Amino acid sequence: MKAMALEQLSQLLRQTPVMAQIHPLSLVFLAEEIQVFETAESMVAALDSPELQAETQMVALQVDERFAHRLPSVRCDHDPFTTELNRFLLPKIDWVQRWVLCQSQVPKIICQKAFSDCIVLIMVDGLSYADWKRFVWEGKTHAEPKTKVEPCFVDGVSITEHGMKRIVGEPTIAVRLAELGYEHSFGFSYWERADNKLTDNLFAGITEGVQKVKSFDEILGRIPRLPLQNAFLQIVRQGLDQASHRHRDKPNVAAVVQQILNELKELQRLFAEANLTATVFLTADHGILWANEHELKLYEPGSSNVPPRYYEGLRSGEMVWRVQFEGNDFSALAYPFVRRNLRSDEWGVHGGLSFEESFVPLVTVEVT
Repeated sequence: MKAMALEQLSQLLRQTPVMAQIHPLSLVFLAEEIQVFETAESMVAALDSPELQAETQMVALQVDERFAHRLPSVRCDHDPFTTELNRFLLPKIDWVQRWVLCQSQVPKIICQKAFSDCIVLIMVDGLSYADWKRFVWEGKTHAEPKTKVEPCFVDGVSITEHGMKRIVGEPTIAVRLAELGYEHSFGFSYWERADNKLTDNLFAGITEGVQKVKSFDEILGRIPRLPLQNAFLQIVRQGLDQASHRHRDKPNVAAVVQQILNELKELQRLFAEANLTATVFLTADHGILWANEHELKLYEPGSSNVPPRYYEGLRSGEMVWRVQFEGNDFSALAYPFVRRNLRSDEWGVHGGLSFEESFVPLVTVEVT
């Protein structure tokens, strides 16, 4: 199988249909419209059909040796998950949602992978796939064995209330896992259920109550005292959201990401010492678009107290993505536009549509 750059693949597709190992999101970077087939067999069937076919370039996302005599097989290692994706997110939004794991699918994914003695879900308030990628993968610390990281698209307004609710789903993950045999469920949060409506909603179905904590170290100290066999732990953790709003000094993003990674390792150690299998999922409600790293542009003059990246209700415009949530309409601004000038202590924004805000990591750690 020949390895080639995206530009070379583009040239080859002008000449012939191709079987390619490539992330389908990379195809939005090509100028031409591409007809995509999940299997080589389905593409060959279309090629051999007596019916008139549209004159489009064709690619199969599978390399099948049965058709190696007819079609070239290539591998393209292009990484679509960079800030360059912002050029295509809005015009190709349907394509993105078709080929990428979406946040609203997370509850189903977690329940499908629920085979361990204990299931853990950590929900981080503000953590982008971009920041995880550059401070974990591209730094000195690399992913551990039994750890999988997948980019997850926030399929809606990228704010805390919406994102957190999409992660737990309806019915909530706790309720779904109880039906699968995880009889006991425990919650950990920085907020009291009685004092915070969102917290109350997120922990619906938790059987053993929600424990308020001040730090993740408290959670690590309490977990060994819990009956963890056939149990589900749901944890809400502060991330980079707080550092992006009303922060007087430049946030140390790398340190926060490293701390989250260290906590994952500590959880692995706890379950290993307890001789229990566990599956730990970590994801976030939204990412952060850091203002000092991007040239944000004013979309229209707005008052100082409006959300910088979205509107409540429907808005028209070429740079607006219109979505619904719980029966209400919202309009999210695409990159790089904001509704108002940012404050001097506002280091980052979220709520809009961008690679930085709209892609979060879904980290899966297997403790065997």
